[in-house]
Amino acid sequence: MQLRTMRRKAHFPVHLMWLGFAGMAAGSTWGQTSPTFVDVGAAAGLDAEGQHHCVAVGDYDGDGDEDIYVGTKFQPNSLYRNNGDMTFTNVAEEAGVADEGFTNAAIWFDFDNDGDLDLATGNGFGGSDPAPNRFYVNQGDGTFIDVAEAYGLNSALMCRSLHAADYNHDGFTDLYVVNINAVNHFYRNEGGTGFTNVYGATGTFDTGVGMGSIFFDYDNDGDQDLYLTHDANQTNKLYRNQGNGTFLNLAFMAGLNYQGNCMGVDVADINHDGHLDLYITDLYPSAMFMNNGDGTFDDISVSSGTNDSGMTWGCVFFDYDHDGHWDLYIVNDYLFAPLSNIMYHGNGDGTFTPVSEGDPTLEHPYSDYGLAMADFDQDGDLDLIVATTKSSTQPGLALLRNDASDGHWMQVKLVGTLDNRDAVGARATLHHSGSAHMDEVNIGQGYSGASTLNLHWGLGVVTSVDSLVVRWPNGDMDTYHDLDVDAVHELWQPTNCLADFNYDAARTSADLLEMLSGYGDEGVVGDLD
Repeated sequence: MQLRTMRRKAHFPVHLMWLGFAGMAAGSTWGQTSPTFVDVGAAAGLDAEGQHHCVAVGDYDGDGDEDIYVGTKFQPNSLYRNNGDMTFTNVAEEAGVADEGFTNAAIWFDFDNDGDLDLATGNGFGGSDPAPNRFYVNQGDGTFIDVAEAYGLNSALMCRSLHAADYNHDGFTDLYVVNINAVNHFYRNEGGTGFTNVYGATGTFDTGVGMGSIFFDYDNDGDQDLYLTHDANQTNKLYRNQGNGTFLNLAFMAGLNYQGNCMGVDVADINHDGHLDLYITDLYPSAMFMNNGDGTFDDISVSSGTNDSGMTWGCVFFDYDHDGHWDLYIVNDYLFAPLSNIMYHGNGDGTFTPVSEGDPTLEHPYSDYGLAMADFDQDGDLDLIVATTKSSTQPGLALLRNDASDGHWMQVKLVGTLDNRDAVGARATLHHSGSAHMDEVNIGQGYSGASTLNLHWGLGVVTSVDSLVVRWPNGDMDTYHDLDVDAVHELWQPTNCLADFNYDAARTSADLLEMLSGYGDEGVVGDLD
């Protein structure tokens, strides 16, 4: 198994005593739960003007730190290259991605499995002549080329969000485009050489007021299902992946046929039972659904303490205080409905406690939309980036540096070789102290947000873990032992190839074909016999 470990500085209070997982599961905490975030956006150089709407996080230049793409209305988009010291430089113009298409959504994914991240943007609003969507292929030298027209991705149908997953297990990541009052597009990746729109053939035809969606494995059968949210009092949909290239809407049977003015959606295993639960943001009270593990969900919005009412858009599950439980941050358009943003502290039992009241940094009473998380300063804890308008009355992009997270942690970057390079759809379960903590790689969450592809676990006072079990997208299972805490581990999907025969910096099935091509009866270049 190929493994690379990168250490980070650990923040750990030596005077704290371990309370045990049983105490944590009951809602007890090992340390401070009050969040401490500092907005360093202006100091970091995130100073572009405009109505910022979406944020997408990804290491596009492969230097080991997370960069940020920002979609903006009425102004060129920005690509902020991380300088490695919590400052950023806008390189959108020279990189060729300064789109002026009234961008509402953006995601990074490696569509051709060449080892670098490509960029999709969803456009369409802003006038009588909507701008087409863009698809930028990473050239590996800091620049991009827009191939949307050549690949048939240049629709102009008022896109609201973008999402990606390998729905058919062919080893290449596919693209899903959510539109308003127009058919949503489902683009099958044709081996990294183009796309085919298969929304009809997949059974995912939808022409409603689509807003957000997320791919996740809700039934634990190993493939990626799709949840779609709607605005305008329309019913949401849960498309179950049938495993044969088609989907079936089972929202009613699953108890997820929620009807309202929904925006964003995210998933996490909030009670540590091995099943992904689901949260929806809404103009009405937002909703939390507990996965029962039998294909059904229960509405626990009230009992979980997360049924806020506001103009809520972005949302993200993450562990801000490293206590081992999923926390939840949501952002609102305060000018539309005066409800501040909320940080919910997860108690590990399916309940949450709001902990941001009176904190002006987290409450952030402005027009907030897209939201994403990543460890931008590489100190082990997760920071937040919020898309906010910059004007005479609003501050612009908020980069919320996490200063509250003492305790141990672990991050994992999964690299697919037999599967898609980003390992989208892979699931990893960390075992320690008699407990199991599961996470899944997905692209595009909340509303107009795309967070880091790295998986992150808070460990509290735990200084060693028993094992990490990875279920790769193709179903292969691998168990890793002796993983250090307070470190980022890069884990490559194992293959049976012993050498990189085609010199593409990865050992995959393509190397086997290259090797076999050297055998035969003809004397050709590379003939091994």
